[in-house]
Amino acid sequence: MELFRKILGPLGLALILIGGVIYGIFYTSGSRAVIPLLLGLVCTIAAVTLNLRSSRSEASRRSTRLGLNAGASIVFFAAILIFLQTFSTRYNARFDTTSNRRFSLARQTENILADLEREIRFTCFFKETTTGKKELEDLLKEYRNSSSFIVYQFVDPDKDPVAARRYEIQSYGTIVVESGGLQEKIHEISEGEITNTILKVTRTDRKKICFVTGHGEKSIDDTDPEGINKLKEAILAENYEVEELLAMGEEDIPVDCEILVVAAAEKDLFPSERAAIARYLSEGGALLVLLEPILALPELYGLVEERGITIGDDVVIDRFGRVLAGNFLTPIVNQYSAHPITEGFAHASFFPQARSIGTRENPEGGAAVEIIASTGESAYAETDIDAILEEGKTQFEGEKDLAGPVGLAAVSTIPADTNAVNGSRRRGLNSRAVVFGDSDFASNSYLDLGGNKDLIMNTIGWLAEEEDLIAIRPKDELTQPVMLTARQGRIVFWLPVVLLPAAAGAAGIAVAVRRKRSP
Repeated sequence: MELFRKILGPLGLALILIGGVIYGIFYTSGSRAVIPLLLGLVCTIAAVTLNLRSSRSEASRRSTRLGLNAGASIVFFAAILIFLQTFSTRYNARFDTTSNRRFSLARQTENILADLEREIRFTCFFKETTTGKKELEDLLKEYRNSSSFIVYQFVDPDKDPVAARRYEIQSYGTIVVESGGLQEKIHEISEGEITNTILKVTRTDRKKICFVTGHGEKSIDDTDPEGINKLKEAILAENYEVEELLAMGEEDIPVDCEILVVAAAEKDLFPSERAAIARYLSEGGALLVLLEPILALPELYGLVEERGITIGDDVVIDRFGRVLAGNFLTPIVNQYSAHPITEGFAHASFFPQARSIGTRENPEGGAAVEIIASTGESAYAETDIDAILEEGKTQFEGEKDLAGPVGLAAVSTIPADTNAVNGSRRRGLNSRAVVFGDSDFASNSYLDLGGNKDLIMNTIGWLAEEEDLIAIRPKDELTQPVMLTARQGRIVFWLPVVLLPAAAGAAGIAVAVRRKRSP
């Protein structure tokens, strides 16, 4: 009985502590936390009752008082730990200090997750030893933290062959993404791949982007440096359809063409093509034009200028381009407007061999025009193109040349023909157009440079009226090891490994010696 009386109190406190820790970790009011808490409370009450008489006589003893103080301190400290654990579990904050925000989801991903309306289920077929399992689990945790619609589970296909056969799994590392009866399989572990797959299983209506051909435009199937096959792949990855359109002889642009793209045409449009595109725009269509300098294309330029956008007969020169891009014919865009395409845009873009883009002061048809991307003050638009081509030299002349900042991209929004819209397939009451003074920035050679890809893809998202796709896209993985000099390496070794433990040990020895000498 005496032994039972002595252990009953510590046992009760231990059970209360265990119950509190379980509650703090699992954040639950179920039996996992309640049972040890109740048992601990019963044991504590019983201990207090049984020890009530003896505790009165022993309370005056010095050792008893010290023991009670120590016990109270332990209980108080444990209560603080339980409170902090519970609070941090309910209200947690995370900080990503990596240079490329490696452990944070891209803004585009967060926008897409915020718009989810149904559950997205990930079934990941990985063995414990499969490469990338931990990386994928960490990434999916980020998705789940951003949206309660994200659900995932890991399945070992060797332990659960029934599930593997049901999903027709052929290899380890397969990720099955399901939502609303749609299913996609992926094998790449990356934020970009996962986000694009979410788009595929949540958006059944794939908008079509038509690239005009027949005038020497850049080809979406060309994998050479000058081609735009990479752009095509980026567009497909965001759940659009892409096809080429030969507009010659077409009376109207096809009904299912959401965005019309003219990418670096070398020959001019026929008048009938210009008229067809104009009708398309009047119905609320969307147009993207990528230009090149030197060429004279009056029909195409006239179509653009009708929308309040002017095209300079010049070549943009940038002194800083020689330093950063290798030559002064590659202007650097570092000034962006607050337009939805470029809002919050902080990356420099590079436009090899570009011409200036401007806006009319009083555009016709109620057009709202705006420059969205411009160079810095170090650039200017050179009008003496022959001197550049023949001599390779240029000099700013204030009377003839346009001083920086020089516009390189502009947007135009015009109210569509209401009658045409009401009786047609167009999705908006406004037609949208974006014109760039360069096409090479979207080519295979330059698409991944700086902010080029985000700029062109944001433009497509805006033209398609899918604003949730207008954002900085998922970044590439970037591992940056810490490089230490020999001296820094020695400091890192001696300070935490030798000096700090030695100091703690010396302090402990000093306290022990002092207590031993004290009476």
